[in-house]
Amino acid sequence: MTTQFRPDGAGTEGYWNDREVAEDKFLGQVGIHGSGDTVIRLAEETTDGRYAVIKSWSQQTGMVQGDVA
Repeated sequence: MTTQFRPDGAGTEGYWNDREVAEDKFLGQVGIHGSGDTVIRLAEETTDGRYAVIKSWSQQTGMVQGDVA
């Protein structure tokens, strides 16, 4: 999961092996940081080691499946 506080700006990352825990953390970040230009993304690692965005949130789009970008 990533939380980016403004476009091309600072952000945070967190990693959890348990999908349910990651979902809870994602929703918690929306509740804490869900304003302004913040974009919050929940992703999972694919078999080739890349990350695929499962869902994301921004104030402009709300919660969406996939990436808001």
